[in-house]
Amino acid sequence: MNRQEWISLVVSSFYDKARNDILIGYHFRNIPDFDEHIPRIVAFWELQLLGKTQTIVSRPFDIINVHIPLKIKRGELGRWLVLFRQTLKEKLTEYPLMKDLEGEWEKKLVFFESIFLRSLGL
Repeated sequence: MNRQEWISLVVSSFYDKARNDILIGYHFRNIPDFDEHIPRIVAFWELQLLGKTQTIVSRPFDIINVHIPLKIKRGELGRWLVLFRQTLKEKLTEYPLMKDLEGEWEKKLVFFESIFLRSLGL
């Protein structure tokens, strides 16, 4: 498995959990074309972790502004992070050769958490 495939696996596995989560699932279930949105999320994380993506992205990423209308609460952001980190650890256990991406992914999670907290007034 290459890095792009592994990132896709982590993202897909996470959103399978998140969509069914009692606290944050409603955000994702309200997106009508969510399955079609997954490749865009994968492309975002490829850019963050690898500096490039193989996916053609039709519009720039505007991560904060697209989330403002969702009125995300602090606890929802926290839950998102807990589930994401759990999924990341599970997939690292299954694919230990990807361990070198763990530190970079964690740095990005911390970075985006701080941006969300500040920009969304959480």
